[in-house]
Amino acid sequence: MKAKFFIVLTAALIASSWQISTVLGETNTDDAWFDFFKKDKEEEKSKEHGKKDVHKHETWIKFKASELGIETEGKDLGTLAKEVKEASVLQKAKELGIEAEGKELKELAIEIHQAEVMKEAKELGIEVEGKDTDDLAEEVLDAKFKAKADELGIETEGKEVGDLLDEVRKAILEKEAESYGVETEGRKHHEIVMDIHEAKIYDSAEKLGIETEGKKPKDILNEIFESHAAEAKELGVFPFEDNDDKFYMEHHMKNHD
Repeated sequence: MKAKFFIVLTAALIASSWQISTVLGETNTDDAWFDFFKKDKEEEKSKEHGKKDVHKHETWIKFKASELGIETEGKDLGTLAKEVKEASVLQKAKELGIEAEGKELKELAIEIHQAEVMKEAKELGIEVEGKDTDDLAEEVLDAKFKAKADELGIETEGKEVGDLLDEVRKAILEKEAESYGVETEGRKHHEIVMDIHEAKIYDSAEKLGIETEGKKPKDILNEIFESHAAEAKELGVFPFEDNDDKFYMEHHMKNHD
């Protein structure tokens, strides 16, 4: 249980968006968020499974490299992804005032995780003195789930965190699906999320004045990153939208699909 919480909070608390969690690369939850990349690759019957996960995020990796001031010329995508991952972790450490000199990336990630758990706990009014980080992480998750459940009108009394999470996740998903006209009945979670994000991409394209006819969602998303990132960030549209609910929607996803 503690190992699971560590992985989840490394992805969810270190990362403020799907982009960073993708680059940190400790889990494959991003597959469910951008499954149309995977779908297109399956249609092409790609046999290079190991390279697929990197290449489906090629445009974003290059965008993030540029944002971090990393030189991209002459580098293969695997090397670039590694540099982006390292730079992102170092940047986060700097933001948190963590000394990075002489530390391995994994060691630094653990310190970041611990600092973020402490930060979240204090913001939630949870007592941190004398508590193990993993135990504290469980308290953070429990508090976040219950607060979100209250917001959604879900009864929390007597429910296990896992059961409560399922209800919260389902409520968030159905609410968002309804707002985008996405059918949920009898469908898997990641299929619904994929359709929601396709709808969001087309919505972003309309707001950014991007022509969509004849283009696949991944092509439109690539165009947003390549030519409209600054405007998309300013407008706060997908994939640069504020999405606190992603924390609930991605947690335990692999256990359900």
